Amino acid sequence: MRELTFEDVTVRFGSRRRGTVAVDGVNLVVPAGQIVGLVGESGSGKSTLARAAVGLVPLAAGQILLDGRPVAQYKTRPLQMIFQDPYSALDPRMSIGASIAEAMPRGAADRRAEVGRLLELVGLAAERAGARPDELSGGQRQRVALARALAGRPEVIVADEITSALDVSIQGAVLNAVRDLQRQMRLTMLFISHNLAVVRYVSDIVAVMRHGRIVEYGPVEQVLLDPRHEYTRELLDAVPRPGVPLGT
Repeated sequence: MRELTFEDVTVRFGSRRRGTVAVDGVNLVVPAGQIVGLVGESGSGKSTLARAAVGLVPLAAGQILLDGRPVAQYKTRPLQMIFQDPYSALDPRMSIGASIAEAMPRGAADRRAEVGRLLELVGLAAERAGARPDELSGGQRQRVALARALAGRPEVIVADEITSALDVSIQGAVLNAVRDLQRQMRLTMLFISHNLAVVRYVSDIVAVMRHGRIVEYGPVEQVLLDPRHEYTRELLDAVPRPGVPLGT
């Protein structure tokens, strides 16, 4: 287990004069072995922060640390990301077993057995290794994406809106798989969503992001039951409640 830390992280697109600051001096801690749910509306900067964590976008300022050491200094890839669209994350020309094996470290022994183990770990039969992505449902593809991320033996998982493209009937099964795997493997996880109900279900800690900044952070029950920031209260008010008509 490792702790992921963002220190004064800023991400800017474009020039200093005409550019856009997507992430603005973010300080955030994802404690070892816990899930931090990062929530905010579209355009708040949460997905950009996720991509910065795994090196997909450069930092304009600040640093990202794993147990106090810059992530960029690690020879292996200690962070793995699961993207919103599972279909685009998998090569349609490859079997799912080949996609998972491709993510394994060099020198990994008995790849076929490990692929089977990972598939079963995420709730799919090992015999499905020969299937292609277009032969699976959206929920199954997202489970394969999760298995592929685990194949890299990461210390930290960054999950970016991984249920937003799925039917509501499938979301629960994927969230259960994520929560069970995190507890079983004691992974550190940054879980990004615009859905507060989802964040509450899977997270130990919640961070609320607005306009590129973290405006609230704390244990999930504390933040969602007694929010201190007005924006957090606005997000909570927007969550549909059973028996309450929309707009009331």
